[in-house]
Amino acid sequence: MNSNCSIYTRKIVKLIAIVSLLFLIVIPLLLICTYNLYNNGSLDLKSLMSGEIGLVFFNTLKLGFWVVIISSLVAIPLAFLTAKTNIGFKKVIDIAILIPFMTPPYIEAMGWTLFMQKKGYLESLLPALSFIRPCFFTFSGLVIIMSLHVFPFMYLSIRNCLLKINSNLEDAAFVHGGNFFYTTRRITLPLLLSSYAVGALLVFLRTTAEFGVPATFGRKIGYYVLTTEIFKYVSNWPIDFGKASSLSLLLVLSCLILWYFQNSISSKHAYSLLGSKGAKVNLYKLSITKKIIAWIYLIAVFIFSTVIPFFSVILTSIIKVKGLGISSNNFTLSFYKDLISPGSDAFSALITTFSISIFASILTVILGTFYGLLIGRKKKGIIYKLIDIFSLLPNTVPGIVIIIGLMLFFNSPYMPIPIYNTYGMVILTYVILFLPYTVQYISNSYGQINHNLEEAAEISGSKFSYLLFKIILPLNSKAIIAGFIMTFIVSIRELVASLMILPPSVQNSASYIYSEFEQGSESSGMAMAVVTIFLTIVLLIALQFITSLKKEKP
Repeated sequence: MNSNCSIYTRKIVKLIAIVSLLFLIVIPLLLICTYNLYNNGSLDLKSLMSGEIGLVFFNTLKLGFWVVIISSLVAIPLAFLTAKTNIGFKKVIDIAILIPFMTPPYIEAMGWTLFMQKKGYLESLLPALSFIRPCFFTFSGLVIIMSLHVFPFMYLSIRNCLLKINSNLEDAAFVHGGNFFYTTRRITLPLLLSSYAVGALLVFLRTTAEFGVPATFGRKIGYYVLTTEIFKYVSNWPIDFGKASSLSLLLVLSCLILWYFQNSISSKHAYSLLGSKGAKVNLYKLSITKKIIAWIYLIAVFIFSTVIPFFSVILTSIIKVKGLGISSNNFTLSFYKDLISPGSDAFSALITTFSISIFASILTVILGTFYGLLIGRKKKGIIYKLIDIFSLLPNTVPGIVIIIGLMLFFNSPYMPIPIYNTYGMVILTYVILFLPYTVQYISNSYGQINHNLEEAAEISGSKFSYLLFKIILPLNSKAIIAGFIMTFIVSIRELVASLMILPPSVQNSASYIYSEFEQGSESSGMAMAVVTIFLTIVLLIALQFITSLKKEKP
């Protein structure tokens, strides 16, 4: 990492990085393939060819396809309005659109379920619309809930592309007689195709890897996907790691195939015209009528994606008796008091959440800084490329697949350290799942820093410890803090790892919300959900503030 280190020391450091990544990430993932393909020493493909698994696989692909379609219908008009028109309050619109992304998806699904269920809030407030309820608790409802959560991925990808398209091309088309529809079809859409492919892939992968929404809403309508079936095989007796690994392998293969097609489309339809600095952007002036229609659409999206689930969650958290409906006499704050009452289940879950998340965030920052500094200087060599690929691998593989691999690896009889079914296993799982966030923050930050100070310190004979703690780490302090906050955010809201890895009789906030909702104690679960949402939004605002600060000039 610097000229004072001997060649031998550098080799040791790279060896430690590679070996640790192999044991933490690569080998657990490879175990899924070997466990699935080999049974008693012979190749076994029956588990991959069974009709039951095929049906679940088809359900997953079907859900992903329709979520991409609905997300596109929601996101494309929004992106066009904010990027290409003179509509006002664009920053406010961006914040409102990103709120669903800040909210854990399983909490949104619970909010919609509470709103639309029999004797729910829709029936109480608008009884004339209660006929919608049977139609909502179908596959269509599942698609709508998932689409309202993931459409910001599509929106951001398309909006950023529209902002980079130089309007000179559109002006040239208009000068030569092209109308709005011709220009859109022949110029704008082809330039958008690459960004749309990226957004569609993100939406599809996010949908197929999602566990919370299918587990809370999909299970109620009898619609099962790969993630919920994987969870079923490793959480219900008899435990069947064979089928769980089969489903995990199918999920990984489908993701890899989609990555290939997305890269193919992006490479064929990527244009150097995008991203030119100071590109001229013409804004379409909307008439009063069109502005009214646009604002109606924007408000409708905000109501369905944010207001309804938030309203249901917050109101349920203060309802004393569910059957008495909405009444001032039926409001209470007792469920929030449980959260701060030592000895209560809610308080214990909250303490467990904070303790595990803090330890996981600290370890993630330490490991992420180690790997990020190794790859941040963009040095050539196969070792550095492998460190880069392996450290970011958990970001490209569905989380539940990583968890299955870790369970197979750390629950094996030859594992010398028995950490399975302990807090250590939970912390390690969080560290591995969320390691890419810190690695990306650190590597990007370190790669953009002017390294004159380091070179000056080396010439002056400074020890590596002085160089690290006085120069490198201070210059990357914002990235380190950002990595810690991001890890803490995703740790407190992580559901599937909590349900699969937590020791018996131990709960954190996510598993507490899930269990209370499933057992019919919605109010106590939603009180915890409100706290989770509040913490997530506050920490994301803090993260945005830190990352927006101007970097200090060395």
